Amino acid sequence: MELPGPVAAWARRTDAAEGEWARREVDSWARAAEFSRPLRWGEAEAAVLARDYAPLPGSLVSRTVGVVAWVLIALLAVPLLGAPLIGLVLVALGAAQGSQEAADGWISAATFMFVLGVIAAGTALSLWRERRRRSSIELVMNGVNALASGAAIAVLAVAAVSGGPWLPLLMIAAALLSAVAFVLVLVSKPEGRAKRRKPPRRGPRGSDKRARALKARKRLLEVLVHRGLADLDEGDRIRVAEMPLGYWSELDGLDEREWRRVLERRHVGWRDFGAKD
Repeated sequence: MELPGPVAAWARRTDAAEGEWARREVDSWARAAEFSRPLRWGEAEAAVLARDYAPLPGSLVSRTVGVVAWVLIALLAVPLLGAPLIGLVLVALGAAQGSQEAADGWISAATFMFVLGVIAAGTALSLWRERRRRSSIELVMNGVNALASGAAIAVLAVAAVSGGPWLPLLMIAAALLSAVAFVLVLVSKPEGRAKRRKPPRRGPRGSDKRARALKARKRLLEVLVHRGLADLDEGDRIRVAEMPLGYWSELDGLDEREWRRVLERRHVGWRDFGAKD
């Protein structure tokens, strides 16, 4: 999916500014620094982490945009993921009005929520079909939505108001689809340990410092390749750049098989981490 024109242009300007920042902050020392031959990755990364860097260009704007984006995601996700629960509340409020005319507004809003509930249940089934793994979040979400839809059916059945032709059907569909998704997730195999775990955090704790260190390390990698100290194809260059911060040392002293194993499992850890980590 392509970004809207103004957003894409802003992203390009940001990338260009950060690229220039990385060259200014890293090239002056990285092109002249003495590194071991053969290259010791841990030593190279330690040199990056030992330095202080100027703030990234537009860091305040980027943080603000990030916060706004998360707020918008939350505002969209909460009604969608918990739509049947919201629909149950709306149905109960409509039933409490005592007359059909007063309840119509609440019933209309509840109908919309159960449309979202059906969409959410269908999405949950689609996700299960792709992953076939048990997820605690999905289990709770589907269970709550199934119970809320069932409770809403019961409330509407005993209420003195009508939900029209569509609301009962939507309630039943949301209840059945959510229940099926709940059962399928429940009987699925748990997510593998490797998929759940991530390497313990190393390096700077602050998000700004980590962002600067990652940008600087990525630029250092380009310099190392340019200087002929690191012989990497394009794919491995991307994989090494995506290694968790503070973990380049894990690449030292490996044979080809272990090197490939580390890079292929870089996001989830490649060994059992102990207390010393």
